Amino acid sequence: MGAVSSITEFSNSVNVTDVLAAGISPALVKANCMMAVMHTEGLPAGTMTAKLTKKGYLTAASLAEATALAPDANGELTDSSVSATIAKCAVVSGVSVEQGQFGSITADRIAAEHGSAIARYVDNDALSLFSGLSTSVTSTSILTIDDVMLGQFNIFNSECPNKEVPLKAVLSHRGHYNIKKEIVQSGAAVWSNESYLDVLGGTPQANCYVGSLLGSIDFHATSGHATSGSDTVQAIFHPMWAFAGFFAPAPVTWVKEKGSEGFYTEYATYYFYDVLEWNDLCGVKLLSDT
Repeated sequence: MGAVSSITEFSNSVNVTDVLAAGISPALVKANCMMAVMHTEGLPAGTMTAKLTKKGYLTAASLAEATALAPDANGELTDSSVSATIAKCAVVSGVSVEQGQFGSITADRIAAEHGSAIARYVDNDALSLFSGLSTSVTSTSILTIDDVMLGQFNIFNSECPNKEVPLKAVLSHRGHYNIKKEIVQSGAAVWSNESYLDVLGGTPQANCYVGSLLGSIDFHATSGHATSGSDTVQAIFHPMWAFAGFFAPAPVTWVKEKGSEGFYTEYATYYFYDVLEWNDLCGVKLLSDT
């Protein structure tokens, strides 16, 4: 049967074109982890530079009976330092008066998004410090537990202090997958060992923590790592001594209404910070296929 004519159809009425559903998906962006696994301090007062001290040490030597020992290089104590220079990162958004009057993007939403963008930028900046580590372990192809343990050995072999503190391995998601895959394929004994199950089980935490191995290495998995050739630059390091950061308490946001420039409200947010490598031998970069 053909279509019936002269029927009042849906299109004959004036209808609302779109209705917002209740569900709102969060943005698919990374979480942040580095600030929680490094030495942190507030901003220096009255200057944009701050020095982190690195203690020197003395060297003893044998001495024959009744022999004088004058001061020499072995007894000269010299400290050194690394310097942080505070810089800022920023993000600026303009919201039209139409959006402000009739839209659903509020000032609170803009402020929250600015804070999230700055946090990701700072986190990626901290991840880029891995490339500056002088000691490295390069995987044959994919990352293995042995590669991570070799990194741990190098840190211990450099006599990094506080060996009782678990090291942090901050891996890419692919590196974390390769570690879990190796554990799964290593045999049935794994499933009766809680140390291995801790890496395999559970859900990632807000700070990217994904598990601990043998109580001596905490694993974190995130994105934003630098690359070197065809490798991703990950790292294992001591959380107290490898990296440091100086951070403002919170971002600062300015709000300014614009007229002659287009009738919009400008939201400008800035944040002062610096991240730096403190003790090179307290970290090892882990290179594996991207």
